[in-house]
Amino acid sequence: MTKKEHIADRSVLFSVFKLLQYKKIRKAGLFCAGTALRDFFGLQYKQRLLPGKAPVYGVDHPLDEQIPFIPEKVDIYLDFVYFWIRAAAFLMERYGTAAEEAVASFVEAMGRLYSFAAEVYRQGFSTTRRPRYFKKFRFIIIHTFDPHLMCIPSLHVMVVCRAYTNFRAIAEQLGAEDALAPYIDELKRGAQAITESILYVKQHSVNCIPAAFYALSAFDPALFTPEEMEAFSQELFMDASHINPETREALLCYIKTLYYDFMEQKNTEKDWSQVLVNFLETKPLLIPGTKKLAQNSI
Repeated sequence: MTKKEHIADRSVLFSVFKLLQYKKIRKAGLFCAGTALRDFFGLQYKQRLLPGKAPVYGVDHPLDEQIPFIPEKVDIYLDFVYFWIRAAAFLMERYGTAAEEAVASFVEAMGRLYSFAAEVYRQGFSTTRRPRYFKKFRFIIIHTFDPHLMCIPSLHVMVVCRAYTNFRAIAEQLGAEDALAPYIDELKRGAQAITESILYVKQHSVNCIPAAFYALSAFDPALFTPEEMEAFSQELFMDASHINPETREALLCYIKTLYYDFMEQKNTEKDWSQVLVNFLETKPLLIPGTKKLAQNSI
């Protein structure tokens, strides 16, 4: 696969233009944009403007201190939305109307991810310590416009893992798994790079990764199984120039152990989100909440 054939090399603007040509995908895109505005940006900015509507917890972990701050990873970190848009557009360019229904469902599911994660955010926000770094313009944008209140579960991880697993499922549905195998691998590796980047740019804690994996398994148990979590996790943080082998082993052990703890706790809770709310309540309370946010408060 030559460089020009990589999904990552596709123009985002062209990809959006391609997707908007299809009625079902336009409808799904409007739904996705609406839920992101309501359940991601709306919730955070309401909390910032009216602090105390819901509790805010600090979710840092001692292992975070063993992970270096690498500002150069910010471009990877910020690519998470473009990541799935390019993947969806690639399928439409390759398969056209034969893939329209499946890709529309792909896009619609991205919107549902925001609402699903918000079931936790509405009961408790979470944040981490992050360096006040302003030497790159993109960090200025992050510190200016990101309230940094939705760490658990990490939507970055949820979105990119959903993207590569859904892409693979669509390939199977189209009978094109072999033909698309290099692209499935590219997307998986891209999802792993973005997952790593959330720690390298200090926008999340290691706690946020297993929380996201657990949320994905609750969202679609068939698409993100424990086996999928294992296969995805075992290839994380392999660059020894950034993290030494001992730290990597500790990270992966912690991620997997906490994921399975969450999965076990789910068996005794009526609602999946309560497992993560219970976890948040074990963390330092930074801002007390006056009440839980009503489901339709935004």
